[in-house]
Amino acid sequence: MVREFDVFLSHASEDKPKIRKLKNKLDSLGVSVFFDEASIAWGDSITAKINHGLLKSSFFIPFLSESFARKGWPNKELNSAIAANVNRAGRILPIKDFGFSVDENYPLLNETLYKEWPGPEHEDAFVDELADLILQKVEAEKRKPHDLG
Repeated sequence: MVREFDVFLSHASEDKPKIRKLKNKLDSLGVSVFFDEASIAWGDSITAKINHGLLKSSFFIPFLSESFARKGWPNKELNSAIAANVNRAGRILPIKDFGFSVDENYPLLNETLYKEWPGPEHEDAFVDELADLILQKVEAEKRKPHDLG
């Protein structure tokens, strides 16, 4: 399957300022990103666009937070990614908000190594480091031979 997006950034609207920083950094590195406000236009079917983004992204990056845990859309996206991850291991790259408990909210992600978003004083350096790590994963994925069958 041809991937249109390198990464799908899943987040609650309350977390958008943080995730927008990551999206902007990824854009500057040439990583193609599915990000709701940039990928869904006025009048589009939200469901159709999100399904397309989920199916056409190489990696799914959820930003796990208290807001994320309370929202319907991000949880639907995460559930879809977890179901797809059975056949595409290593495609979920979770980031958790500082102080958020993955164990108490998403036990199916307990075995997945995640990154923790730091406090504001370390945020810029974290975003730079995280974007570089994502770029490395994206580049490695593009070098893999893919089944064209």
